Order: sequence, then C-alpha cells, then structure tokens
Amino acid sequence: MSVLAAINTSHRRGWVSWALAITLAGAATGLVAYTSLAQPGGAAPPPLPPHEAARASHDAARLKVKVVHATRGGLARTTTQPGIVHAFEYADLYAKASGYLTGQAVDIGDTVERGQVLAEIFDPERLEAVEEATAAVEQAKAEVQFAEARVAAAEAAVSAADALLSQRRAQVGRYTAARKFREKQYVRFIELARKRAVDERIADEKEQEYESALSAETEAEAAVKTAEADVARATAEVLREQAGLVAARASLRLKEATEKFAQIKADYLQITSPYNGVITKRNFHRGAFIRSADQGTTTPLLSVARTDRMRIVVYVRDIDVPYLDRGDQAVLRVDALQGEEFNGQVARFAEYEDPANRTMRTEIDLPNPTGKLREGMYGAVSVLLEPSSDNLSIPSAALQEHTERGEGTIYVVHGNVARKQQIRIGRDDALRTEVTGGLSEDDAVIVSYSGSLEDGEPVEAEPAGERSN
Repeated sequence: MSVLAAINTSHRRGWVSWALAITLAGAATGLVAYTSLAQPGGAAPPPLPPHEAARASHDAARLKVKVVHATRGGLARTTTQPGIVHAFEYADLYAKASGYLTGQAVDIGDTVERGQVLAEIFDPERLEAVEEATAAVEQAKAEVQFAEARVAAAEAAVSAADALLSQRRAQVGRYTAARKFREKQYVRFIELARKRAVDERIADEKEQEYESALSAETEAEAAVKTAEADVARATAEVLREQAGLVAARASLRLKEATEKFAQIKADYLQITSPYNGVITKRNFHRGAFIRSADQGTTTPLLSVARTDRMRIVVYVRDIDVPYLDRGDQAVLRVDALQGEEFNGQVARFAEYEDPANRTMRTEIDLPNPTGKLREGMYGAVSVLLEPSSDNLSIPSAALQEHTERGEGTIYVVHGNVARKQQIRIGRDDALRTEVTGGLSEDDAVIVSYSGSLEDGEPVEAEPAGERSN
C-alpha cells in the first residue's frame, strides 16, 4: 500500500471511530429519556440481571461484517483498447497512359472482381503501334520460314554432293583396277614380243589399252576432286543459310518483344481491378482528358478497397506487449453495430513500440462475407493475452493492503472474530483479485463493514448476498 493510501485509510478509520462513539452516546441518551417517559410517574425501570446485561453488552459490541468465500478460477490477462476497421487492401488507381476517358463501367459503391476492366482510355498512337508491331512479327515469321527452307535446300545439296562424291570414288576404284590389269598385260606382252613369241603389233595394242586405262583412272581421280569441292561448297552454303536462319529468328524475337512492349503500353489504356473489392472513389467522368501518372498528376482515376477481409488496427500498451503473441484470441465490439461481436485472432504486430505513446501497432484479420464491417468503423478490441489459471480469486474490495512484492492483507472470520491474514496475490482487474497463496475456499473473507475493524475484534458475519464469482 502506498503512503498516500495508508494516510487516507488512517484518516477514514479515525473519523469513523469518532462518528461511532458520538452515535452510540446519542443512542444511549435517547434510550434513557424514552425509558423515563415510559415509566409511570417517570420512575426508572428495574435493572436487568447481571448475566443478561453482560450478554446484551457483548452483542452490542460485535461489528456487523459481510463475508464471501473465494472461488476457484484465476483471472485471465486481457487488454481492451480502441480498434479501427480498415480495408484489408486499398489502392488508388492512376492512369499509365494519357488520353480521353471513353469508358467507365463502375461507380462509387460498385462491387468489382479481380481483373475486371473499370475504365478505358483512348490513345490511337498506342493502338497503331500494336498493329505495326504485329505486322512486323508476321513478316519476321515468314522470313524465318524462308530461311528454314533455304537451310533445308542447302542440306539437300550437301547430301547430293556427298552421293556424287561416293559415286566418283567408286569409279576411281574400278578404273584403278582396270589400269592395273592393263599394266600387267602390257608388261607381259612386251616380254613376249621381245622373245618374238608374239607379234609386236599385239604388244602395241596392249600398250594402247594400258594408256587408255591409265587415262581413265586419272579422269576419275579428277572427278573425285571436283566432287569433293562440290561437297565443300554445299557444306559452306548450309552454314551460310543456317546463319541466315539464326539471324531471322533473332529478328523475330526482337519484333515479338517490340510487339509485346507495344501491347503492354496499349494495355495501360484499360484500368483493371487488382482484387475483389468495392469502388470507393471516382474522380473523372467520360470525355475527360486523363493525364498519365508519369506526367505529374496527383489525382487517381478510381480507388478500390478489398472488403471481403478486413484489417482491425489496435494499439497495445507497453505493459501488455510482452504477453502478446500471434494467434491470441481477440473480440471486436463495434459501436455502430450495437456492440455486435466479431471473433478473430492476432495476425501480426509491429515488433516496435511507438516512442511517442509507448504502444505497439497490432492487426487482427476478420472475414467480412456480408460486408457489415466497413472502412473507418470504431469499436473496442479485447485481446486474451493469457488464459485464466486454477488459482482462487476474491473481490478487490476485500483487499486491505497491497505491496509491490505481490503480498496483500485481508480480514477473515474465525470463530466470530476478525483475523488479519497475509496472502499472495496475482492479477487484479480492479473488480477481482487473484490469490496465489495464503487462502482456502473455506475461509470467510470480509468484504465490507461499517466503522473500524481491528485484528481480533468480535464480529457478526453475514453473507454478502452473492458468492465471489
């Protein structure tokens, strides 16, 4: 208990004691006067027997107190703070292209879907650029096909040249064999002619046949070389045509990229919704000239908010931040909806306290299928930081003293006598106090009394009317 609280308690108890003494004195005086008047002739009443007088005095001295019994179930740690409803996502939609607004199919409050066209801008230059790029792509595709055909023709020429080369080489083989045969025959007949075994004319014929075979062999070898040269030229032509094909394909890719870029710029002429939501702002009408965002405009064409899911923003106090976790249960009570409750969980928090007010931004995501929750609604958010324990709890009014070390003092009734009792206390929500030790459920805890109360004072206990719960 603080010093100031102790002083206030002492002054209160002293004042109550003086008031009680004055009240009792007045009551006694009135009783004497009444008794005197009640007796005929003003005679005093007969005195009570000693034992009855003692009992009456003892009963009058007992202080009436009200008691409760502690109940099982500690206090859950919660925090309740103001919360504001925001759209889960919100976007201002600016034009990326300048031009005249030719179409706007939505207005404020309309429900839209992701990808839906909301507005259209007319810019003929962008549309013409798409057509030119598309035509260039078609031309490039034709050039690729032509280059592919030329490569195929060149490869066919190589195959033909290879076949001719093989044929020429086969001919060389045949002519070489014939030449060798004629050469042997010629040598043999020369020897026979020298021995005069045959006529020299026959030897001359064999010589002529040999020279003819040799000439044919030489021509065949020359034809092979020509065929090899043709193969080399055809192979080179294939390489050249393949290079042309590569260039044609590269040109096609370049023109396709140009077409894609032109189409992207043309797509900017349509404003689409980034998600399912509601139109919240409309700043232009059809026929207006719209300037693109990169030309310095600061006014969005439209604004859209995602409302199928809402984001509840609450700022948790520094004292509760250590107990905050993702997934903590939370309840939103909306003032505008007559306190209707919406249950959710802590989805995220900033992990950073604002130095200006020592609070941490915390967000709770709530589904909003019916659209009841709207941007800017205000309410109270209660977050369950820690569940209740199995400890006892008593009304906070029963607590006489409370130290920073978690110790407290209460009065309990034992045998019609008030006894001061030390307890260990936990959480306190100003209505109930959690007791972690020093008390049982059978103890009668004094919660209220009139006058002053001291340790060991006789009391008359009455139930407080309801148990602590």
